[in-house]
Amino acid sequence: MHIEFSKLNDKKLAELIISSKKISKYALVEASKTDSVESFPKDTLAKIINAGLLKACIPAKFGGSDLGLLPGTNETLLMILKYIGSGNLVMGRVLEGHINAQLLINQFGKKSQIRNFSEDAIKGKLFAVWNTQAHDGTFLTPVKNNNFHLNGSKTFATGIDYVTRPLITAGLKNESWQMCIVNLDKIKAKTDSSWWNPMGMKASRSFKISFKNANVDRNNLIGKPDSYYLQPSFSGGSVRFAAVQLGAAERLLEETKKYLLSLGRTEDPFQKMRVGEMAIAVVSGNQWLKVAAEHMDVFMNDPSKINSQLLLASANMTRTAIEKICTEVMMLCQKCVGARGLNNPYHFERIIRDLNTYLRQPAPDASLADVGKYILNKENKTEDLWDLTDKNKF
Repeated sequence: MHIEFSKLNDKKLAELIISSKKISKYALVEASKTDSVESFPKDTLAKIINAGLLKACIPAKFGGSDLGLLPGTNETLLMILKYIGSGNLVMGRVLEGHINAQLLINQFGKKSQIRNFSEDAIKGKLFAVWNTQAHDGTFLTPVKNNNFHLNGSKTFATGIDYVTRPLITAGLKNESWQMCIVNLDKIKAKTDSSWWNPMGMKASRSFKISFKNANVDRNNLIGKPDSYYLQPSFSGGSVRFAAVQLGAAERLLEETKKYLLSLGRTEDPFQKMRVGEMAIAVVSGNQWLKVAAEHMDVFMNDPSKINSQLLLASANMTRTAIEKICTEVMMLCQKCVGARGLNNPYHFERIIRDLNTYLRQPAPDASLADVGKYILNKENKTEDLWDLTDKNKF
């Protein structure tokens, strides 16, 4: 029997999307009130928790919705991230980090770890992935009772003071990297907010955090050393932050429409042309997400080498395309609204600052080069990147 991926759990998935759309409207309002390093969109976070989005990526047998864990659920996952991002990129980034941590736990963790950390998420504990560091990076040292001490610092630690279960990558003596969950509500750590003084994404609280002999239970070590960097999950996950970014482009298009309607400038032929170009870009972005989700579904159903390569190429194309789409939409938006629109009480200036900052993801050139490498391999069929007719069933 063949089941279309998109037909799985339609009702439950639809409810999650509806919830994210409702939260998006409130998030946009709160974003204006919390646009500072000292603040955080905590009311939006509360709504996300109440809507069950923190537990959506938990296995159903542990109280979740299997989102991102089964074929047929990835498009919904990307749509949820997109809608939260359209309300507030900061909150989209926070939710994406939480989901990333949950997916890594489910991929590499033991059953007992998946169950225990699922219970934490159900209780409203916020997870994150903190892997960026400077010269004083984190490392784990074994101590008595088979536990470890965590020392060193992480930078860009999004959600500090709200995240209580970060997944951290830490060095071992053999120079490999180990994932571990740190129970921040059970240890002491020093945070440095002065490190975070960005152009945008101010309220993401992406501070520096330092640990000194922080206890990490052996049961909190996730996967084997260097599991974090295994492909295709490491690079394939870039589709999720691209979805958040596209949400901001959608919001700029909608806000531009509202702005021009309010000023009676909808008959200007140049405004029509700009808005038309914005619409083409946004619709294109949604098509990129749809195809990327299909590749994720296909790989889940059949994790073969060729499907892994296809997923990586698709993810790299998607993040590159959406970066260009967002850049184009921002440029056209600013031409449409002019200097007046970039002033209060409009949302344009803040969204553009946040989006410009969030678009600066690592290794963009390498991602594009990897796409070219895939295409130029004579054994690969180029059309497989978009033609999934024979693969999207199981």
